[in-house]
Amino acid sequence: MKKVLLLVCAMFVGSANANMINIDLSDPNPSVGDTVSVNINMTGITEDFTAFFTGFLFDSSLFEYVDGSVSSDFPLYDPFTGSGLDVDSSSSGLLSLNLFEDFVAPVIYGAGDYLVASFNLLAISEGQSSFSLAQTSLFAPDFGPETALDTSASGASIAVPAPGSMALMGLAGLALFGLRRKA
Repeated sequence: MKKVLLLVCAMFVGSANANMINIDLSDPNPSVGDTVSVNINMTGITEDFTAFFTGFLFDSSLFEYVDGSVSSDFPLYDPFTGSGLDVDSSSSGLLSLNLFEDFVAPVIYGAGDYLVASFNLLAISEGQSSFSLAQTSLFAPDFGPETALDTSASGASIAVPAPGSMALMGLAGLALFGLRRKA
């Protein structure tokens, strides 16, 4: 009986992370002027795919996408073939990340974990923000079925403190240190 329960638990835990996409931040509390590295990862992919569509949503009044900062496990977009990872930041607060299939020489990506994109955001203003991913879909080879990825774990919160409040905290710390030294 214990073996059966253990097997059921292992199957549940093993399938809980299938076909997920999530966000990982380098610094959840940057200051204005700091750069935050963002990694978007697909984990537990179980189906073959040749293309995907997703979007990264952020508060454009607090952060600015740093052009040319993208790296990925996928080849970057090639306008000659019309294939590869296309990164479009033309919409305010939306960074589109789309992998287009090369119809001449298609590449089939199999099961596994992938770094969709790693890129930088510049903190331009203070405030509280959250990041999320738009609905993400994988597309099977030869126009096969579409697979939606689980984005439930894709949220991330971030706080950008006011530069003045950081300075005041530093001065208060120095004052306390000075008072302690006198005593």
